[in-house]
Amino acid sequence: MSQAFRRLLVKRALAILAIMAVFSTALIVRLIYWQILDGGHLAQAALAEQYAHLTLPPERGVITDRNGHLLALETTGDALYAMPRSIQDPAALARALAPIIGQSERHLQTLLSSKSVFLWLSYHVTAAQAARIEALGAYNGLGLQPDSWRIYPEGNLAGAVIGFVGVDQQGLAGIEESYNRQLAGRPGAEVVRVDALGNQLPQYGAHFQPAVPGDGLRTTLDSAIQTFAQQDLNAAVKANHAKGGRILVLDPNTGAILAMAQYPEPSPANWQSYSMTQWVDQPVEYAFEPGSTIKPFTLSAALASGVVTPKWTIDDTGSIVIDGIRIYDWIKSGFGVIGLDTALAMSSDVAFATLAMDIGMKRYYSYLHLYHLDRATGIDLPGEASGIVPPPASVTQLDMGEMGFGQTLAVTPLQLAAAVATVASGGVWHTPHVGQALLLPNGKTKALSFPSQRVVSQKVAGEVQSAMLDVVAKGTGNLAAVKGYAIAGKTGTANVTSSAGGFKPGDFLASFIGYGPVPNPKVLTLVQIDDPKGLFYGGDVAAPIFSQLMGQIFNYLGLPPTGVTLAQQTVSVPNVVGKSFADAALHVAQTGLLLKRQGTGVRIVAQSPRPGQQIVPGATLTVTLGGGNSPIGVPDLLGLTAQQVYAQAAAAGYTANLRGSGVAVQQSPAAGTSLKPGRTVSVYLSPPP
Repeated sequence: MSQAFRRLLVKRALAILAIMAVFSTALIVRLIYWQILDGGHLAQAALAEQYAHLTLPPERGVITDRNGHLLALETTGDALYAMPRSIQDPAALARALAPIIGQSERHLQTLLSSKSVFLWLSYHVTAAQAARIEALGAYNGLGLQPDSWRIYPEGNLAGAVIGFVGVDQQGLAGIEESYNRQLAGRPGAEVVRVDALGNQLPQYGAHFQPAVPGDGLRTTLDSAIQTFAQQDLNAAVKANHAKGGRILVLDPNTGAILAMAQYPEPSPANWQSYSMTQWVDQPVEYAFEPGSTIKPFTLSAALASGVVTPKWTIDDTGSIVIDGIRIYDWIKSGFGVIGLDTALAMSSDVAFATLAMDIGMKRYYSYLHLYHLDRATGIDLPGEASGIVPPPASVTQLDMGEMGFGQTLAVTPLQLAAAVATVASGGVWHTPHVGQALLLPNGKTKALSFPSQRVVSQKVAGEVQSAMLDVVAKGTGNLAAVKGYAIAGKTGTANVTSSAGGFKPGDFLASFIGYGPVPNPKVLTLVQIDDPKGLFYGGDVAAPIFSQLMGQIFNYLGLPPTGVTLAQQTVSVPNVVGKSFADAALHVAQTGLLLKRQGTGVRIVAQSPRPGQQIVPGATLTVTLGGGNSPIGVPDLLGLTAQQVYAQAAAAGYTANLRGSGVAVQQSPAAGTSLKPGRTVSVYLSPPP
């Protein structure tokens, strides 16, 4: 063997040894990585291939009203699952299964042909569907697992308050969302050993971790009162051709919500049919300019801060100038020398602007805070809005005056109801709430508690209540009276703000809030109607709904009558035949009577009751208009707010076309111009300087 050939063999041997060394080193490194660095992950992956995990859903807790009437509960059935690796003919199984569970054959074939060890095919399988599935016994790889889902036996009763749960049993609105942690419970699990094809290996058994059922919730809602509220609200919205509305009923002594209705009311059973905006709890999340319904609060702040006494009086001439801007009462001639009770009963803007300015910004804001009108109430429902008030540093005297009668600030219906409930409960503010007690799986109950605090003295609350009684007995809220019961309340008519700024022309929010029976009130109710057509004052639109609903509630609760509801003094009915409606309104306002018109024309041709008849203050004088369409004079609208412009123009038989925001600075035609009824008066508004 030659020397050259020997060297060639050595080189080849060394090359082979080098290659083997590199390969061995790489293999050792890889083994170290697999065994040490990635061993845990690979072991878990192997276990995942060997075990199938089934989640066992817990039973969600029931929701009941305060009397135990079921509002939401679980119903049982099955859920269908598949182990695709065990399925021999996915196409045939998909074809057989599709008509049973209502899914497309193509979609099912895609799922059944996947490489997954386990997957869910359908939830909420009924007993009839389960029987048909079990009849497909020739197909391996299918299984049924006990399942439950939510049903709402009362349809849309309190729908927005109750809310709904999604397909994953997660609360997504209302009580279902806010109490989801308590209602949901904890899921369990079933773990089984499977072979490479996904078939269960029975010799290994199964490991169970039972699900923990959720707590039930007994709410403060009363199904009967909620039914009354929804029926009355639906009828009122339709009768007034309104855009919508809300009714809130609570126990003023505890803050417990008895009913919360809105129009339209969504149905939890068909939650997918509604947009999320329709699931907004309007009384909780909708902020509005309260108008005159804020006046009981202003009165209580004035009395509590010592700015006035019950003997305070004011000479209401019909207007007041603040920062160079003249603000008018809804009756431009004013009410003369009046006290606190009459100021509230006749809803004098001049009086309450004066009170707010006398209280001063610092003290006024301190009471806004105590009454939770500048912050959330803390109700146990999701999405609560807080009040909107001007920043203290920017508040002017004009702002203070307007806040006194319900402009320049916004509150939610819930904030307003809780504030007025403070008066009804003798000066104690209670947190409004819908939860009463948790119903534990062991059969016991756990009462829920909510904070309360004294805001004003019982003496101050009583003085405000006295004035609110006069609102119904002889003021703007006489249509809220409930025969045989003493009722305290307040009317409100507010402009609706536009997203573009200013107010929506001709768009009003008619409100009435009140409680009874006095002296031991059990129920407080707030009624709001959005943009009613025709009559739009709270006393004309919302007060009658309040009266009807409270009568139903008192009868349902078995509350005995408390006595006479209207004042005993009487007034003589004035003669307004021959006058224009605007002139009659100014004249009749001095008597404490309310004026209602019917018919068309420029002059009053008949009236009821007849002139000289003795009737109680707060009663309604109905007048009939006639006399054709002869021209009458355009009223003076300068200096009025948008709401006052609409009211004064309508009283004279005209339609107002507004531009801008603030107070009226220009009108066309000018005041006094002869113009046929039904024509339009253009009014230009400008914000205060």
